[in-house]
Amino acid sequence: YLQRNLLTLVCLITLYNHLKKLYFVKIAIANNKDIATSLNLKQNQMFLVNKYKMQTQKFSEQELRKIIQQLEDLDYQYKIGLIDLNIGLDAIICAI
Repeated sequence: YLQRNLLTLVCLITLYNHLKKLYFVKIAIANNKDIATSLNLKQNQMFLVNKYKMQTQKFSEQELRKIIQQLEDLDYQYKIGLIDLNIGLDAIICAI
């Protein structure tokens, strides 16, 4: 049980960080800002710019913000014992 929750927590953190990057890309595009600078990418990470741009086409800025907020709420509710982490993450993923 503990190991499963740990793996789910790693999934939650990974998903949160990725969606946050997509959100930053979406904002950078909307404001005509350099994506690589907005994400603090190193020279050897520039290939990520096109990958992130392609992925952001599947979401609106509001959708990304909503999902990020849901993940933040899940993290908080899990930490105070209101929700099972696995069930909460499954629900968010199914809604995407």
